Amino acid sequence: MNKIMHPDRTTMPQPDGFETLHITAPEKITLDNGIPAYLIPDKNQEVTRLDVVFNAGTSFQDEKLQASAVNDLLAEGTSRYSSYQIAEILDFHGAYTDYFLTKDTGGITLYSLTKYYDRLLPLMGELITDAIFPEEELNIYTDRKRQEYQVNSQKVRFLASQAFNKLLFGEKSAYGQVLEADDFGKLTRHNLLDFYRHRYHDFYVILSGKVDKTLLQNLNRVMGTLPQKNQKQVALNRDFVLPEEKQELFIEKEDALQSALRIGTLSIPRLHPDFSGLSLLNTVLGGYFGSRLMSSVREEKGYTYGIFSLLQNYRHANLFAVATEVNARHTTAAVEEIKFQMRRLCEEKISETELQTVKNYVYGSYLRNFDGAFQLAERFRKSTELEIPFSFFKESLEQMMQLTPDDLLPLAGKYLNPDKMKTLVVGNVSEFL
Repeated sequence: MNKIMHPDRTTMPQPDGFETLHITAPEKITLDNGIPAYLIPDKNQEVTRLDVVFNAGTSFQDEKLQASAVNDLLAEGTSRYSSYQIAEILDFHGAYTDYFLTKDTGGITLYSLTKYYDRLLPLMGELITDAIFPEEELNIYTDRKRQEYQVNSQKVRFLASQAFNKLLFGEKSAYGQVLEADDFGKLTRHNLLDFYRHRYHDFYVILSGKVDKTLLQNLNRVMGTLPQKNQKQVALNRDFVLPEEKQELFIEKEDALQSALRIGTLSIPRLHPDFSGLSLLNTVLGGYFGSRLMSSVREEKGYTYGIFSLLQNYRHANLFAVATEVNARHTTAAVEEIKFQMRRLCEEKISETELQTVKNYVYGSYLRNFDGAFQLAERFRKSTELEIPFSFFKESLEQMMQLTPDDLLPLAGKYLNPDKMKTLVVGNVSEFL
């Protein structure tokens, strides 16, 4: 397969000039032990990417830091290999590993020449089944993370992210939990082993790049023989959203030269019929460099070096937010300007010219995000994490390309009303109150 995604040149372009994009869904096979494997082949590649994905995100942890510590320390030793030996094996074969963690999933990504997978897959199998989390490595890790936390706690951006998470979800929910200084002293090797044993034995894999018969045989020989265990169901029964009633929250950070601003609310999931329209509106507001917020708050007013809005999706909850850091003396003016730009979208139709510019940007972004097997693997992993059909991306793009200013105006009024948003400011309160 030469290209994973390409314009359909066998049919006439749509009236708006955007050609239909075809995204090839991965082929699914099942290993001998029942593990699903998804294949995204590219015969022009000599490198293979392997993603091993677990339901092991932070929302599943019983203790704070469990999920991140397990994910970060997977390669710090097994019964057979030390962390140094693991690093040496990877380096000798020119391989690279990455460890990813979200609120819903965690896992490992391996990049290597395909010809070395017969040697590297057994190592991956050991990391999945036999990581030992040495006490010494855990202590080093905890000390380093504690120091990072202490440094970050002096930054208004970090404090705002923590506080906004609690403001939207409630700190007792699975998505609202945030770190506190005393959490580092509670992390034990027993905590890590408990999470690892219950969350890292039920997984799926995604193979992208060069995928041949020999590789699949080796995959089944290693991954297809790993023991499977039932996972703990604790996190699945938790509340994921416990929003607080406060609409505005000001957190004092004395002597701060900047204020961190967050304005947002809980939002709709990707499969909601209004999501494509809201996604397009988000791009208009603050989703790219030419957005209204960048043009007004950064370019015209000079309040900040950067500002953006986003739609963040999790498996069980979703949010919309605007985020920026501004000079403390511009705090009030910046908040007012952000809300003014939201109201404009709610009250005035977007011009055809601006909408076409945004559509061009979105269309180009999709082209980049689905260009090649590795990018496709990234998007597919996201769809499985959110438990949405892979066809969603193509369908959502088609919907966005057909939307008009008349379609978007009522959606803005419904989802971007600033009076329904929560506002958070972290900084030197005396400068703006």
